[in-house]
Amino acid sequence: MNKYTPAHSGFISDTSKFKIKEILYDNYGFAIARGHWDGDPELRLACRWHNDDEIGYPQTFGKPQWLLFPDEIKVMADILMDDPTKRKVVITLEPEPPLPLSASTDKASAA
Repeated sequence: MNKYTPAHSGFISDTSKFKIKEILYDNYGFAIARGHWDGDPELRLACRWHNDDEIGYPQTFGKPQWLLFPDEIKVMADILMDDPTKRKVVITLEPEPPLPLSASTDKASAA
């Protein structure tokens, strides 16, 4: 498990819904974390923007929140670097395959 503790940890810490397992990236006021959403045992990816002295985004009623990535988004982090402020990340989107056209659509387009 990652032992990284940011200086501004109040803005990138656990919330009532998202429990952080690991901070994957934290640089330029943007953080990506891996954790558990609402007690689900499956790990999810989430992100948030923050400043050292401001709450950042997203927020609800003055409390920091995390924005969940859709399952189709994959994040590769250079985990050999212990310090998330020095890591490089690659974010990819793996779209679902297109739905097949129905027979009625095929007939209409052929006409």
